[in-house]
Amino acid sequence: MTRLALVLVLALGCGQQASPGKPPPVAAERDTCAVAEDCTLVEACCGCSAGGKRVAIRKDAVAEYDATRAKRCGDSVCPAVMSDHSSCNAEAACESGHCKVMAHMGSR
Repeated sequence: MTRLALVLVLALGCGQQASPGKPPPVAAERDTCAVAEDCTLVEACCGCSAGGKRVAIRKDAVAEYDATRAKRCGDSVCPAVMSDHSSCNAEAACESGHCKVMAHMGSR
């Protein structure tokens, strides 16, 4: 892992403290929620500044999500363009027990 990647993982993980004795959420549990405040948006393999999108996951799953990015996204080739995907102008919400990407109020 490069020094920059390590710094980013550590910086993003700050403030995302797991409950003592509770393991980090696995991929299948990353999007479960009770209220919107449980959720946040994170960059997919190719984020909004690289022709991609954002996805909604639980806040306490961000560190695990970022730590597995290289394995999940290793084969991704991201274009050097800004994305116009709707998730790039959205917010995280909790709907039917799952984190979702929702358009900002007043957006299409």
